Amino acid sequence: MNMTIEEIKSVSIYNWMKENGYGAGSIKGKNVFYCSPLRSEKTPSFVVNTKDNLWYDFGTGKGGNLINLVEQINSAWTMHEVLGYLEKQIKEKRLQFNEDFNARILEEEKKRQWLTGKRIEYQESKNQETIVDKVIPLTHPILRDYIIQRHIDFAIAQKYCKEVHYSFRGRQYYAIAFMNVVGGMEARNKLSKRCIGKKSISAIYPNEVPQKECCIFEGFFDMLAYMTMSARMPGNGVTVVESCDLFVLNGVGEVRLLLPYLKRYDSIHCFLDNDEADRTATKEITKAYPNKSIDESYRYQCYNDLNDFLLEKK
Repeated sequence: MNMTIEEIKSVSIYNWMKENGYGAGSIKGKNVFYCSPLRSEKTPSFVVNTKDNLWYDFGTGKGGNLINLVEQINSAWTMHEVLGYLEKQIKEKRLQFNEDFNARILEEEKKRQWLTGKRIEYQESKNQETIVDKVIPLTHPILRDYIIQRHIDFAIAQKYCKEVHYSFRGRQYYAIAFMNVVGGMEARNKLSKRCIGKKSISAIYPNEVPQKECCIFEGFFDMLAYMTMSARMPGNGVTVVESCDLFVLNGVGEVRLLLPYLKRYDSIHCFLDNDEADRTATKEITKAYPNKSIDESYRYQCYNDLNDFLLEKK
């Protein structure tokens, strides 16, 4: 299921009733009255509150949200069948969200854009004070130990990462460097993580020539964990058997930069984190490529991300 339960519950019951042959009902302010879909009657006693997006049947004393309604109408169905049916209807009939839900989504998007702008401003101010001294092959023993502590194969990390030495506000630092498509880099050590240069996604082609399938990760440690499992843990139950190109978002805020890169692929495997922000990113990818995208996060559903899974299973 691509939609969350909260999203399905927030679909307009009034719109669902109208699209499923129950008519427009008798509108009285914020309430709309119907003949009950749960029983036979001639006088309408089934009410939908369009403000709260809830229903109540005076004849049975039952009520609830849209999911509860479909459960009552189809009492023999499992919850999986109910949710699958509703998600299919929402897509096919283009059912509308309740107005309050739409307003909340719009407000959340404005907030996300504002926070993204502030993060960019902060990153740019830090970059103005950052001087990159050198970028070299990854060899520093402290960085090596940190990578090994994360159960990442160090030879794999050396293949895909560099080592950066930089100055910030007069102090010297060193970190693992993971390059992105515009020449910036994610810089990470045991104590901190930051971006040096412009923020963007990273694209990796392990087979040197483009493949028909790709995998997407939120951060480069998840990508390294994936490659470690592929190389060292046969039958791990997480990695896919097909050869894939690799994309790293370097933060869920970069998902829209990724979308144009995905056009050419037959299958898109999403290995994003099991948190709300990454689930939203997965849905955005799936919305853009509904017939190609595969949410693979169920493979490590008890863990926050791939690296956490590797730390537990190693």
